[in-house]
Amino acid sequence: MDISKRKILSWVNVLTILLYALFTFILLLHHEIWADEAQAWLVVRDLDFSGLISHVRTEGHPLLWYFTIFPFAKLLNSNFSIFSMQIVNWFIVVLAMGVWVFRSPFNIFAKISMLLSSGFLYWYAIIARSYCFIPLFVFLLAIFYPKQKEHPFVYALLIIALANTHLIVFGFCFALALVFLYKNRNDKKALIASSLVFLSFICIVIYLWGSQNENYIVRNAFKFPFWDGVKDTYERMIFNFYGSQKIVFSVILSLFLSFSGLFLFFKNKAMFFVYLMSIIYQVALYVLVWGQLPQRTYSLFLVIVFCFWVMFNDLSKRLKNLVNFALIIAFLASFPTALFLIKQEWEKDFSDGLNVANFIEQNIPQDAFIVSNYPLTTVSISVYLPQNKGKWKFYYPAYKDYYTFTHWNKTINPSFTPLPLADYLKDKKEIYVLLSAGSVYEDLKPLYSSTDKVCNNQEKFKIYKITREQMYGTN
Repeated sequence: MDISKRKILSWVNVLTILLYALFTFILLLHHEIWADEAQAWLVVRDLDFSGLISHVRTEGHPLLWYFTIFPFAKLLNSNFSIFSMQIVNWFIVVLAMGVWVFRSPFNIFAKISMLLSSGFLYWYAIIARSYCFIPLFVFLLAIFYPKQKEHPFVYALLIIALANTHLIVFGFCFALALVFLYKNRNDKKALIASSLVFLSFICIVIYLWGSQNENYIVRNAFKFPFWDGVKDTYERMIFNFYGSQKIVFSVILSLFLSFSGLFLFFKNKAMFFVYLMSIIYQVALYVLVWGQLPQRTYSLFLVIVFCFWVMFNDLSKRLKNLVNFALIIAFLASFPTALFLIKQEWEKDFSDGLNVANFIEQNIPQDAFIVSNYPLTTVSISVYLPQNKGKWKFYYPAYKDYYTFTHWNKTINPSFTPLPLADYLKDKKEIYVLLSAGSVYEDLKPLYSSTDKVCNNQEKFKIYKITREQMYGTN
């Protein structure tokens, strides 16, 4: 490529990443925090360091994301300081996309198609969770894969960092570590580096060991028979990639996964091993332990991108074009879903937590007794309320205590269960009941009710004010 073409391509790359950063930032300003985002922030905000380490294992996650937002949650004392977490997430994803655009070997159309997919135009960039690290570390690993002999400790550190983002990439990391060990089995530095990687894996396993049994939701989740679970997993994959289970998307995903597997098998056995291990691990995790989310599902695309990236420069021009075409089709097929999600985010509230928090501050006394029916969703309200102790506390009967964040190792009743009221009115003149996730008292008029302009049905809320006189007809 001559200098003038290189210059043009460089400016195209700069413009692409700037437009991506600007667009996602504007969209971020319209996003209301929902439960999964709020939970991590509240855990870090309301626990000391030892309490944080003790609690997070019940979440079933490694600690990297919690440590990343720790200084922001502790130093910023504002109802809206959680926006700093959203900015951190957005910045990390934009950085990852910068690495993708400027350093990946694929053509500009494949690069742009990834930016336009629902995973990267919306899920990773807008929803602030630990998944934001996954693209960045995967891309950096692809860059350092051919340099692992020269920089074994950098490569090992990147595997360790990725393993500490989320349990969903643990199989991928383990496969990479095995390949790293095998390829460099006669290199002393690489052996030490790979030993550190496996030691870190052991630490993660020890830390999370038994967390499934300590997490009430996971422990009591309905488990399919194995092959039914595999079928359900694949159907959810299609939906999480493309927002629909239409036959066309099933064909696209099936062809893409089949093409990737066969291509890697014949062209690079090491990458085929990494690909196969990652798929088997993720499917087993979804079937036996954990539910799917779009960011988790998209991590499988990142595994495939990594494998193609590593071997790309060794391919003929014809095969490079074939790989680029496969990536373009696979990613662009989700663009309509990205547009739908963006339109929905723009026109509606993702969660009603912010509106409810504002209503509570303006209309309910600070020392009021507020009892909730489902702590998993009300965290999106707590995150916007003042953190001063004693103000607008929520009480959950199954916990027999007040709370701000969800305690996974305690009983959590079904979301559709309304609360019996009589027990609370024995010693209180009035109570406020906060219902979410579809619960309702048919014979009572709510003080507050979420509108239909809320995307997340689980986080539509109703607030009832109930007095002893209403209940018993006497003071």
